[in-house]
Amino acid sequence: MANSPDAETVAALDRAIQAAAKRLSALGMRMAAIVRRGDRAFENAATERIQAQLSVACQLVQHLIGFGRDHGISGSLQTLQSCATLPLECGHALMAKSAANSNQDAQLATYVLSKQALLVLRLVGIPTSAQLLQPEPLLAWLSGAASRALALSGTSLGRGLLRNLQLNLCYIATAIASYPPFTAHAAALQLDVSLQRSMVQLLELPLHAAAEVLQLPATQRCDEPNGLPLDWALVSDVMGTLMSDVLTRTFQEQQAVTNSADRSHASRLLQTAAQLFAAALASAPNGVIGDIPASLCGSLLVLLSLACREHGRAILQQQQGWQQGTESRRDLARQLLPALLKLPIALRLQAERAQLHADPAMAAARTLRYASILVIQFNLLASSGTPEMIDRRPWPEYSLVGSLDDVPACCAAAGAMVRALPHVAALEAQPQPAQWDESGAADYRRGQLAAYSVRCTIGLASAMRHYCQCVGSGGPWSAAAATAAAEALWQLHTTLCRGIHAGAAGLTVAHPLIPGLLAALADCWNVHVCMNEALQGRAASSDADVSDSKPRHLLAMSVAQAEAVMIAAASAVLVAAASQPPPADEMLASTMLSAIKFGPAALSSSPPVQQALDNVFGRFKAGEASSRTDYHRALLANLQYYQQQRREPQPGDALELAQAAATRSCAYLRCANLASEGGPAAGKGAGTRRCSKCRVAQYCDTACSRADWRAGHRRTCGALGAARVAERERAGVEG
Repeated sequence: MANSPDAETVAALDRAIQAAAKRLSALGMRMAAIVRRGDRAFENAATERIQAQLSVACQLVQHLIGFGRDHGISGSLQTLQSCATLPLECGHALMAKSAANSNQDAQLATYVLSKQALLVLRLVGIPTSAQLLQPEPLLAWLSGAASRALALSGTSLGRGLLRNLQLNLCYIATAIASYPPFTAHAAALQLDVSLQRSMVQLLELPLHAAAEVLQLPATQRCDEPNGLPLDWALVSDVMGTLMSDVLTRTFQEQQAVTNSADRSHASRLLQTAAQLFAAALASAPNGVIGDIPASLCGSLLVLLSLACREHGRAILQQQQGWQQGTESRRDLARQLLPALLKLPIALRLQAERAQLHADPAMAAARTLRYASILVIQFNLLASSGTPEMIDRRPWPEYSLVGSLDDVPACCAAAGAMVRALPHVAALEAQPQPAQWDESGAADYRRGQLAAYSVRCTIGLASAMRHYCQCVGSGGPWSAAAATAAAEALWQLHTTLCRGIHAGAAGLTVAHPLIPGLLAALADCWNVHVCMNEALQGRAASSDADVSDSKPRHLLAMSVAQAEAVMIAAASAVLVAAASQPPPADEMLASTMLSAIKFGPAALSSSPPVQQALDNVFGRFKAGEASSRTDYHRALLANLQYYQQQRREPQPGDALELAQAAATRSCAYLRCANLASEGGPAAGKGAGTRRCSKCRVAQYCDTACSRADWRAGHRRTCGALGAARVAERERAGVEG
């Protein structure tokens, strides 16, 4: 064929291959008959010989299929389909015989079965033979092969031939579940619950193995030589099969049954789901996972949500209460933190995909439902109270945080929940479906995901506050851990301020949640101040150095926090009767007072801040007669103190506030850009734009730059630039 033979030679080869195919097909039937009628004395001697013949025959047919495809010999390909008798008849008969023979050579049986699986997979690619188009023979062989593969590997993906066998069986299941020619096979599989369970168990194995491999950098992934790769294409196929109409119900039911009896299985599946979800979206910051479609993101979200829900149930059933098993729940919640960090990307991808979906309402509702399951389960597992207690504040004392090293991860996840809000709004913009495609599924309630996302943020901020104020204030904090925690807290504080501004600026899902964002902002602030004071105290007693950047952090956070509080106070969700200050007013007052206490001196003399203090003081004074709690009286006294201590605005006040704001990645104090994921410090934001005149103030985009110019930067721009030049000259650096 390499020498371009003429048509007569090609026709001769075609006839020879077709003749061979007929003989090989007949061989499969004849060997199957021999195996079925053989007695015990015959088995040990003859079975091994038939296995050897079967493996050679299967390999020969594979080569002939490849030859026919490469050279376009269509007649040969059609005839070669009849060779399905080799695995479906002879192979199936061998598996039935060897099931009763404990002395069967496992290695030889694996080798022979792997050859059969590869041949079946090749034949599935061109499904035109009568043997393959009949569901019973193929499903009977698949059932025996899956049982044998599971018996050999246990709960882990095998190595070498066994691994390839398992993966090829998974690919065959994918073909049955998704290829149109196998509709009858899929329908028959839906009636075979035992085979469904075996296939679900088998399909989980490559997911566990891939999770370990794919979370590593590409340069560190070591795969087996000549082995099928553990890549995103495999994960996509496996997830598509598990979530198909054929297997999804059995998969979910099996998780519920297994998890209630085997917590290790539940924990492993949850860990796998979290690792795959985080790794896939870490490689897709712009919505691209190599050549894999965004549907994988949705499937992984479903897997993670189901695994989280079922494992949570298993913990509750075994521990019979929320006050027991604190460490188990804490470990589980920590496993979910990296996945929560990627939720905004997942929701954005799914919002974009929903717009292209044939049924956008159903696609959006499905994403919202499963994302809600994930966030709700995290809230339950991370809380020390019952579901009914979650809506109360303060919550029972409990900390998800066990050391200062946990703070960056908690801050990142909390910030991600706030950054997810615009994508939740995009998904909710799709109309709700008339009915769900899943029997018994509860309808998603508009606003549910946003509410639980903010609740998650509040819980994480509360956990950090509880640790730093009640648990870890006297513990050993390293300088490196404290620096990382401070940076993370500052970034979370920036994100929370932006969330408040976004809600006030028209992000409808965030507007009613402004009080919750304000509560998280207060906790984040308290953690930062507590940690800073503890480190300052230790430095004074041990001559240790404390970074001078921390006071600048506090100055910038104070100015931004005061602006956020004023915006929150003006929001309609915080308006209440003047006769009785509600809890929201107490939160406003305490958060504003904290900003003034630790902020620059110019902050308290700022006319907008003075006006806000007067308004809050007036509300508290009006409700003094009906509210006599110690906390209320203390707030009233502090408000009155700062009213009395105020000074008249000074010429340099505007510059002082502008310098504090310029420390942030976006100097516009009312920035509502939740899409920006850069650090809070100036110069660290992605796509940061510097003011072309002063070269000091930086912004996340042109819109914020223009808005800040109108808000007052035009009055301080020259002074900021001059101060920058003077500082560089003092440091001996050329301007």
